[in-house]
This record gives sequence, structure tokens and C-alpha cells, in this order.
Amino acid sequence: MNIKIYATNDTDKWSETGGHSPMVPLFNSIHPISKGAVDFLNNKSYPVRVNKGKFLLKAGQVPDRLFLLRKGVVRGFIKEEKKEITTWITGENELVSSIRGLGLPPLVSEENIQVIESAQLVGLEYRCIDYMYKHFPESNIVARIILEEIYRAAEERAFISRIPSAEKKYKRFIDTKPELADRISLKYIASYLSMTQETLSRIRTREARRVK
Repeated sequence: MNIKIYATNDTDKWSETGGHSPMVPLFNSIHPISKGAVDFLNNKSYPVRVNKGKFLLKAGQVPDRLFLLRKGVVRGFIKEEKKEITTWITGENELVSSIRGLGLPPLVSEENIQVIESAQLVGLEYRCIDYMYKHFPESNIVARIILEEIYRAAEERAFISRIPSAEKKYKRFIDTKPELADRISLKYIASYLSMTQETLSRIRTREARRVK
């Protein structure tokens, strides 16, 4: 993976986050986890910083870990001949990965996962998640709820892709991800919404006039 791990050692890697991996409060917010699970997450997860333009995963690789995105913006995309097609975009406090490597026998990823705004993340290998399922039963409840959220997000992407009106697609994007509208390049939003940048620019101009 094209990432750099900035952690120095186990004693100080979470010094900036109160001594705990940020995955601990995430898991606890979903369902209380045991001290053993807390200690395991503190030990096995790790902080990373990734510069804009770098990849967390490339098509053709087998995904072997997930990331909690603490700061920044990440997108998934596929390549059709020479064209990049953005399949999803997400910002802070979301889990990022390809679930093709989780649970069932792993599959090669068809997506690229790219950082499009320099990011701070927390990583955890899938094999550690498998260990938690077996040794910390409460982690199965956490995982079930996370997978429900992932499924809902996939349903939203399927829904927005089928809206025929470009303006309604953009409105849906603004309604669901308002924090990203002015943070990232229009080319990524346009690609995600299956329209040209010119069309998106015209829609945004009309929307701006309406607000005034």
C-alpha cells in the first residue's frame, strides 16, 4: 500500500488521542466493548498520514485492512479504458476500504481508493477483525451495525445513479454530503454524478443565483 506509517512505538502512538485508538470510541459508540477489546484495538490499530493523491488501495490488489478516516477526503474509482469513474466519495468519521477482503475468501479489488484531500487515518488489518469476532463476542454486534451502514450507503449510491435529472442528482448530493460540495475538485463530483464538469458548473451557477 502506498502509505506511510507515522507511529513511532506502542507507548506513544496514541498520545495525541488521549491514550486510545480512535477506533475505541467508535466501537463503543455503536455497542460497549470489553477491556480486552479496547486493549486489542489500542495495540493492533495504528495511525497513518497520507498525502493528497496517494492510494490506500489499487485495483488488482487484495484488500487486507480498513481505515477510519479522521481528517481528509477519500474517493473510490474505477478505470474504464483511460477514463476514471468515481464510484464514491467520503469525508471524516467514516470507515474506508473494500469489503472484498473481509470475512469470506478475499477477492481482488476492482476499485482504486485514493486520498483527494490529505488525510489522517487509523488502520486495522482484516485478520485482526477476524480475531475480534472469535475472542470478543461484542465485536460481532459492532460489525453487524457497521455493515448495515455500509449497505445503506451502497443503496444511496445506487439510488443517486438512477436519478435521470442532473439537477436532482446534484441536489441529492448536496442534501446527503453538504460538507464536501466546496472542498473537492468539481471533476470528482461530476464523475460521481455521471455528468460533465460543464453541466455541473451550470447547475451550481443556477443554484447560486437562486440563493441570492
